[in-house]
Amino acid sequence: MQAACREIAGQLAIAPATLSFHLKELAHAGLVSSRQEGRFVYYAANFDAMNALVAFLTENCCAADCGPSCGPVVACKPVNAPRSRRVAAKARGSKA
Repeated sequence: MQAACREIAGQLAIAPATLSFHLKELAHAGLVSSRQEGRFVYYAANFDAMNALVAFLTENCCAADCGPSCGPVVACKPVNAPRSRRVAAKARGSKA
């Protein structure tokens, strides 16, 4: 699933310029990919890279104290937007 920066910014209630900065950093780290269509930039999560990062952090950061907050690694996976959000997005003329 891909979303435009303005759609993500609206969901998170942050300024698009602020989000754009962070998304560019995530893209530089390989955690998201981006593609430009006209004046819009669409972003997609790189779930393999995210899972590798979570596994690394769990193994190397939680291993120090092995406290109760250190549980098994749960894999990241895409979440489909509820149908009502997809329909509303199409009505606004955007991609969901």
